[in-house]
Amino acid sequence: MNTRTEMVAGDIMSQDLLTVSEHWSIQTLIDFFNRHKVTGAPVLSSKREFIGVVSLSDILTFDGNPSHSMNENPTTQYYYNTLEGFSPDELGLSDGDQHKNHLVAEIMTRSIISASDTTPVTELAETMHSKGVHRIFITRDEKICGAVSTLDILKLLSGIKLYHTENSTPADQAAV
Repeated sequence: MNTRTEMVAGDIMSQDLLTVSEHWSIQTLIDFFNRHKVTGAPVLSSKREFIGVVSLSDILTFDGNPSHSMNENPTTQYYYNTLEGFSPDELGLSDGDQHKNHLVAEIMTRSIISASDTTPVTELAETMHSKGVHRIFITRDEKICGAVSTLDILKLLSGIKLYHTENSTPADQAAV
């Protein structure tokens, strides 16, 4: 494997990309992120084409947007109505969850930041910093083949081995 300063995107990228559908509800997206312990994923159209990226930041931005009516969010309604002693169920709020009523397509970022699998890791880090993103999608022959996240770069910097090599043992993989 290359030294840290010589490493390229293809050396550290995650190749198994988890993808989400633009037609998923935000609640389905949240459940997906929790189940897979990820904070972002590329978004696919109904034609299975990459059309954007969605992340935890997009969900938080959506939740913080005051343009959503109080009636959409049962949590907000609950807090506004607790002084009157009513529960969300008593107020009939079970169908008002904004995460169930809005789609990934509404909150995703339509631009995909990508780099070639031969891009130096130092350049990836500079791009992440300058664009304020936490992942870059990696391409080979103009097709997305993986992703590099800030966590991948931190693992590299900390000396954690990311991938098995022919001569490594399980003990080698656990060494820091």
